[in-house]
Amino acid sequence: MKGTSNEPESQANIDERSSKILELFKAIEGKALEDYPVPPLTKWLNGKIITSDRGDVTVEHVVRPEMANPTGLLHGGMQCAMLDDVIGMMTATLGYKGFLLSIDLNVSYLGKVRVGETVIARGHVTREGRNIVHAEAELKTIDGTIVALASSNLLKTSHEPDYVKQLS
Repeated sequence: MKGTSNEPESQANIDERSSKILELFKAIEGKALEDYPVPPLTKWLNGKIITSDRGDVTVEHVVRPEMANPTGLLHGGMQCAMLDDVIGMMTATLGYKGFLLSIDLNVSYLGKVRVGETVIARGHVTREGRNIVHAEAELKTIDGTIVALASSNLLKTSHEPDYVKQLS
């Protein structure tokens, strides 16, 4: 398949990129992401990285009125966006040179959150295969109540994202 990366790269290079991404994430923990050069959706969601380790990232979001459905609850599309976004951030911590592209994203909506409340999104890797990475994410309220769960399979590609180019 064109764009997939079948050539193994050195573990040392992967580890070095992972360390650099984690160093960046740790430097901005607790700060509004809208103030940093992040993708437009990440900027708009304006979360704050709470914790980051290789293959595991947690982000906090405050639910704003523009994120709500007509009943004043966090819109399902926003829940999906938060889950997908945290999975994307988590994949950056893995240190691969090529971009990980979502093959699928399955979301189960299990709870509700009102405007003004804070939610915690956590994305973590479940399995790293040769070509496919499986990730899971959860969205919870501050008190730990599950709002939504997601799982995603991501394809390792040879398409080098801008943030990897900037690390070189």
